Amino acid sequence: MKSDSSRRRFLQAGLALPAAGLVSQQTVAAFPQTTPLPQRTLGNTGIKVCPVGFGSGFTPDPAVVARAVDLGVNYFDTSNDYSNGNSERLLGAGLKGIRNKVMVVSKTPARTKASALANLDDSLKNLATDHLDIWLLHARDRAADIPDELLEAAAEAKKQGKTRYFGLSTHDLNAMAEYALQSALDIVLFSYNFTMGKDRDEAIAKLHAAGVGLVAMKVMAATGGFPVMPGAGAARGGALPARPAPLHNPLPALKWVVKNPAVATTIPGIRDADMLEMNLRALTERYGPEDDKVLVARNEEVRPYYCRMCFRCEGQCPKGVPVAAQLRILAYADFYGDFPLARNSFLRLPEEARAVRCSDCSTCAVHCPNGVHVADRLVRAQELLA
Repeated sequence: MKSDSSRRRFLQAGLALPAAGLVSQQTVAAFPQTTPLPQRTLGNTGIKVCPVGFGSGFTPDPAVVARAVDLGVNYFDTSNDYSNGNSERLLGAGLKGIRNKVMVVSKTPARTKASALANLDDSLKNLATDHLDIWLLHARDRAADIPDELLEAAAEAKKQGKTRYFGLSTHDLNAMAEYALQSALDIVLFSYNFTMGKDRDEAIAKLHAAGVGLVAMKVMAATGGFPVMPGAGAARGGALPARPAPLHNPLPALKWVVKNPAVATTIPGIRDADMLEMNLRALTERYGPEDDKVLVARNEEVRPYYCRMCFRCEGQCPKGVPVAAQLRILAYADFYGDFPLARNSFLRLPEEARAVRCSDCSTCAVHCPNGVHVADRLVRAQELLA
């Protein structure tokens, strides 16, 4: 009962706050429609894309999608497994009549050729289009996650004209960069934000030099949040508050990513017109010392909470908890304000991993080099999502 009660309080609080908790109480001024947006080349594809794309998430607003196109946004990302295809359907509705103006990207979580090709056909139907511009394998953090038959599926899809380009999304770019090069992938979508510092710079430079199109996700991940609610997934002994409040001005986080010229575009989540127009200001405002000051302070504030996805904790838990995965999933709830995504992602973990309760351990064997309070965060994830 405690877990159900926690989830209800979480959802009630989320409904009372602005979308994703990112824009605080302010309303941003309208972004001038006459302002020309810069463009970058997406690797060897030669395609020009706006450096701020559109992360469709679970339930994009078709009106906001259309507004984004009007303003010059031309890169739209979704996935076949977002909200049982509803993300694709809503994105398709927003692009009705203007599909030819943009790049449409979708992903598949499939592990076999047959299921991947079936997902692709579903995506085309949901999006009301005859082809994707980019088709990605979803969330592949190890080469072992990609059997050869999935590359065969990609080749077949390209031959049939169902996708122009192919690649993968990953939370561990350092582990997957060499695979992307060896497999001659066109695109890599990867986690990248200010909390990660220079940890991925070498891999980014290597892929960029080879002509792989680079797209950044989770670019705003440590800026959102919701006020602490006592009892909702509380920390071990109540030592750590459930989560930090949102950053009042999250724009420096997006500006930090955009300032890297090797990143062709980004896919921040966009739920309303205010978020869209705020994000586009990352293209007209230079990243400066004040932005750096904001992010340095925020990095310290979220240090106990936010997983940097360095994967150095891998294999440390003697009970087999996939630590990085559970911490990342918890961030969907605590930093994105997206409880359904967190819940659904948690339920996709292997049953044996979901069954472990870190509250049963007197001490935690996992030590985070970045300062995350691992035991507290895992207890919260399991209480809130299991």
